[in-house]
Amino acid sequence: MTDLNLSGKSIPPGLAHQWRVALPGLISGTLAAVIAGIAMLAGLWFIIKFIDNMSWCWLNYALVSWLLAALFTALSSWLAHQAESRFAAALRRTVAQHLIRMPSNILAKQNEQTLKQLLTDDVASLHHMLAHLPGEIAVFTVIPLLSIGILIYFIGISAIWVLLPGLIASVYYLIIIPRMTRRDGTARMQVMLDIINKADEYVRGIPVYRIYGQHSSALTAYTEATEKFTHNMVHWVAKAATPAAIATAMLQAVATFAIGYWVSYTQDTTTLAATLLFSLAIVTPALRLGHGIDYIRAGRAAAGRLTEFLHQPLLPAGTINHLPEPAVLSVHDAVFSQEEHPVLRKLSFTFPAGAITAITGPSGAGKTTLLNALAGYIPLTSGTVQLGKTDLSALHDDTRHRLILFIPQGYDVLDNTIRANLALTAPDASDEVMQQALARANLNLDLSTPARTLSGGEKQRICIARAFLTQAEIILMDEPTSALDDQNAREIFQALQELAHTAHKTIIIVTHQPALADKADAKLVLEALRSEA
Repeated sequence: MTDLNLSGKSIPPGLAHQWRVALPGLISGTLAAVIAGIAMLAGLWFIIKFIDNMSWCWLNYALVSWLLAALFTALSSWLAHQAESRFAAALRRTVAQHLIRMPSNILAKQNEQTLKQLLTDDVASLHHMLAHLPGEIAVFTVIPLLSIGILIYFIGISAIWVLLPGLIASVYYLIIIPRMTRRDGTARMQVMLDIINKADEYVRGIPVYRIYGQHSSALTAYTEATEKFTHNMVHWVAKAATPAAIATAMLQAVATFAIGYWVSYTQDTTTLAATLLFSLAIVTPALRLGHGIDYIRAGRAAAGRLTEFLHQPLLPAGTINHLPEPAVLSVHDAVFSQEEHPVLRKLSFTFPAGAITAITGPSGAGKTTLLNALAGYIPLTSGTVQLGKTDLSALHDDTRHRLILFIPQGYDVLDNTIRANLALTAPDASDEVMQQALARANLNLDLSTPARTLSGGEKQRICIARAFLTQAEIILMDEPTSALDDQNAREIFQALQELAHTAHKTIIIVTHQPALADKADAKLVLEALRSEA
């Protein structure tokens, strides 16, 4: 079952498309946040007017202003989160598209933890940055600038002194913290990653440690990593604690009120009240500056990682939906190099239809690489793979998946029932048909059996059963009998050969078993082009 929206489309690199999706909502949210900030300051202004002449109408105006501020703040938050949700949905979809179209040799290099981070932590970091962006713009720009203007109006240029606490805090968050992060950030992150990895290795490796009796050494390694983590984090906190304490102290209301009173105590009551109230409108944003900078820093780092990932090369997206000729699979002058090491060199071969072909050769000869190229999962360095006279890369993904079934090496199954696993290949197949496919794979199990409870050989035979269910004309199988005993391997190979002959399917099997390779209708022997390290 192929999602038509996730395949066969060109994917724009970077995050430009996702930004455009979110931009209208972010602009609207920012305008609403600015209006909310102005309304809040208007409420303070009306309180000053009330202090000046004690007219109750000013209190009513203040209440209305603050009500408007609350409404527009809520509207701003809703608009920003709506825009962010559209951005996150588009971004996750783009990452999914990219994963689907990424060559298998490049995908194999991606760390599982890194991919999880891209789809969870990094998207969440961008969420915090985008969802709070409109409010932060209003808080850090509009409100302080208007407050400064009002203070200068009331007490003149001496209002600059009221900015001192906010300036000191800003220096801490904008200069000191970034310098400390640049100096110690990489090492600190490495220490955190080390403790996470050590804990993960220890928990996951307990069964292995039991086998080899290495409990004590594993626990020692985990303990050392824990001690190193504690030492480094305490050292870093000690360096950051003093400037953080100074910045926090300067941001307390008492510091701002003291300076405000000092510059305006000789003025009338109205001016004094305006100085005290509007000075808080300046220092309050500084209280949020740390979180705002953290959001921006984390969001920029996440955007960088996502952009780098989205610039990874992709498989070509074909557009041909129907083959004009029979689906005869062939490879012409195939060359493939992995990190400048040759794996395949000038290989040409036509795989006979209605027959089973065995690919053999020593380890490192490129058997699995060739099978991935035949499936369209990796691009050749040069040369072509063709179905009939059509380049495989020119086929639409849906067409290629309909024509070719690839069963990779190993026995990975879904954490679900046998029925659910087989339904991936034949979603409309009845239970009777599925049971027949299992029987041809020498497996007699109930379809409701959880696949994760099976042995390695049973899981492998579930994968083999897919070959008897598929409508694909070409079946590629990488070491399909590696976990089976000789008798089961021979019987299943014979069943696959019968399938190729009776259903006129092209079946290509990679195998290290000479006895099976000798029984194949055709054989392709690959030679290693580089020595084993």
